Amino acid sequence: MTIDKYSLLLKGKDFATPQAEKHYPPSIQLEPIHQTIKLKFDLARKFAEGSVSTIIKANVANASKIEFHAVDLDIHEVKGVDSWNYDGNKIQLNWNKGFEKGEEKEITINYTISEPIAGLYFSYPDDIYPERPIYVVADHESERARYWLPCIDHISVRCSIDFYLRAKSDYTILANGKLIEEIQHEDGTKTSVWKQEFPCPAYLLTIAIGEFVKYEDRSVDAGRGEIPIAYFTTKPFKPDDLKRAFDRTPKMLEWMWKKFRTPLEWSKYYQIATTKHGGAMENISFVTWSEFAVLDETKYKEYWWTLDAVNVHEMAHSWFGDMIVCREFSHGWLKESWAVYVETLYYEDIYGENEALYDLYLNAIRYMRESDSRYARPIVTNKYDSSWDMYDAHLYPGGAWRIHMLRHVVGNDFFWDAVIDYVQSFVGKTVETVDFQRKLEVHSGLSLEEFFEQWLYSPGYPKIKAKFEYDDKKKLCSLEIKQTQIDEKKNIGLFKFPLDVMWEDEEGTFKSETFEIEEKEHTFFFESNKKPLQIRLDPDYKVLFSLDFNPGDKMLIRQLKNSNVIGKVLASKELAKKGKKKNIEEIVSAYKNETFWGVKREFAKALAKSPNYEAIVALTDILESENDPMVLSYLIDSLTNLRHKIVFDAAKKYLSREETVYYATASALNVIGSQRTEEAYEFLTNFKIKKDFKEIILSYLFRAIGKTRNEKALEYLLSKVDYGLVPERAREDLVRGIIESTLWAEKEHKEKTIEKLSNLLKLETDYFLIETLVRELSKLKDTSVIGSLEQSKVKLPYQDHPSVDRRIKIISKGKSPVEEAKKLRDDIDEMKKDMKKLLSRIEKLEIESKTKEEKT
Repeated sequence: MTIDKYSLLLKGKDFATPQAEKHYPPSIQLEPIHQTIKLKFDLARKFAEGSVSTIIKANVANASKIEFHAVDLDIHEVKGVDSWNYDGNKIQLNWNKGFEKGEEKEITINYTISEPIAGLYFSYPDDIYPERPIYVVADHESERARYWLPCIDHISVRCSIDFYLRAKSDYTILANGKLIEEIQHEDGTKTSVWKQEFPCPAYLLTIAIGEFVKYEDRSVDAGRGEIPIAYFTTKPFKPDDLKRAFDRTPKMLEWMWKKFRTPLEWSKYYQIATTKHGGAMENISFVTWSEFAVLDETKYKEYWWTLDAVNVHEMAHSWFGDMIVCREFSHGWLKESWAVYVETLYYEDIYGENEALYDLYLNAIRYMRESDSRYARPIVTNKYDSSWDMYDAHLYPGGAWRIHMLRHVVGNDFFWDAVIDYVQSFVGKTVETVDFQRKLEVHSGLSLEEFFEQWLYSPGYPKIKAKFEYDDKKKLCSLEIKQTQIDEKKNIGLFKFPLDVMWEDEEGTFKSETFEIEEKEHTFFFESNKKPLQIRLDPDYKVLFSLDFNPGDKMLIRQLKNSNVIGKVLASKELAKKGKKKNIEEIVSAYKNETFWGVKREFAKALAKSPNYEAIVALTDILESENDPMVLSYLIDSLTNLRHKIVFDAAKKYLSREETVYYATASALNVIGSQRTEEAYEFLTNFKIKKDFKEIILSYLFRAIGKTRNEKALEYLLSKVDYGLVPERAREDLVRGIIESTLWAEKEHKEKTIEKLSNLLKLETDYFLIETLVRELSKLKDTSVIGSLEQSKVKLPYQDHPSVDRRIKIISKGKSPVEEAKKLRDDIDEMKKDMKKLLSRIEKLEIESKTKEEKT
């Protein structure tokens, strides 16, 4: 799954709460092996009725009961069992006589579904939004199939599936697997029969029914002969919008199956983009996306790189997560981390070193940000509050970096031999972390216990502080290395790893040496006839660590001009810190000579963090001539919160260009909002949108207005919050704008916002808007929202509840009632101790005073 979800989850300083339990794979004495889903859909009523039949196989003798997940379903009848009971969350199926080992029995559950809160998402027009598209789509990660399908809703339980899906004849009906036939009925409906033969976990099962636009691409041989490739979306988008988004898919598939030398087991590869979906999801043979994937000509210019990454990510799951399934969520890095790393591999093979290194850099930043500011957890852990919590920046970029390091630890050839062996050996099976580890060990001959212990099963990462000195008399260089990450409370200790050090001598020749980092502090020495022109630590980006290192401006300027992507980026960040005018000039010069858009983005960020006014001037000057859509939004974003007239003018000047792109326009509006002036508010509320696509600009405009911190801004935004007053796609960002404005408002305005949005939360049925309201209201940290947040849980799947609970806990001063009571007891005990000390001192003073009196 791909989504910036890990930036949305709220957790405290600890990943898991004290109440979190350890999780283990389920026992499967009785195992579902095949399901037949027969459902008739009424999209207008957001309703379905029918049955699911499940063939259950006994893996041991005498087993006589099994539980299926099934939340808030209307169960009418269960056939094929001796007894059953249903508590609204699970169905327990019982047989009087136990199974024989290997025996198979079929049970059938007849039931109805009516607008479930999760798992199955309906979209249908109403009087207020008559243009709303017509469809229903399923999206399950991590445990949401249970809200419409009775099943064992766990990642490791897999079934083959037959779908018999009935709906109006003019609808397109899609599902996992292969289309077998379509049967027309006299009542104006049809039944589409799809067959998914490869075993499929519930979270990878999906369907989509509705009025869809289609683009059919060329077929592809992905190792098992030609399979059809097609993409779908909703009206009013056009087939060309799909083509722009996905037409690299056939080449990606061809590249990928050859990369892993393992055929794709699917009979098709379809993708669909709809509004009611978060991110993208790797369902077997049928990837579902949010409509962010649909591209017009303008959006393509600034979004193709990101979209290709997501496309590759979801495709990679076909091998890592779909054909090979994790046995438990704690081993989720074997799918999500791998999918992220395949993005890097794709950039490396298709576009070259620059894109690959830049992707690794972004992954490192995302992971470190979470590890430093939220919590540090082991990549592999079975202690969590919700399986959904596992999908964070540790699992995605953090785990991907571990794979990258393993590639260098065991050696590239050994690594690929092991990976291909791993994939080919475990297709159709479930895996744990040790399975991948053993393959690497077998092929490399190395013991990787220590690596996995410190990098996978322990939290944190190395933080390096380095110091370089040169002794001209001795012709000797010294490099001092300190590990500064040690934190006993967080269980973060020392790391052991090889560190490559590279330096450029006076003749421009690069030399290198590898040192073993094993202790908290090291000092290494190497000879050089003259002071090196530059010195780099880990120049090829093999090891994950943060670096605090300034060898001097002269060396950094050399590095800025004569190194790879990582060297340039790190040099620019270090040079900009002190704000020296010469350093700013050097970064600006490097920017103008740079050809790679990724480095230009990072140069802009570096300049924005400089304390020198000259850097602000430089950024506005650069913007004058920058036209690269891949750079513009990031360049303009760097001006956010730099409050100055030249910044306001630069943003307005960009908006006045004849040709603009969407996200750069959004960034310019955001910059203007961050000026926090009356003039900014007036400009934004009178801004005329020339061209928009999916309300991208309008959505960001609402957020920008919220940033002005103007009392009128809050009134303006609140006036639009009622259902139907703004385009539906913009509603979530309207709420974000309202909260942004309310954070700085007086008490009476804050109360008005809480009343308005709490009422909206109470009435709202759209999952994504509910999620946004919960997240945004909690930012106010006002105890009056706790009741609304608590009530919202009935509209959210169980996997989201821990996140809501954490928000409530933070609002209520971070303590649960039990913790509050304990704290009160502790405070009383401390007061008693202090009182005893005070009484003791008083008694001592009285004795001393009496003694003095007696002497007198």
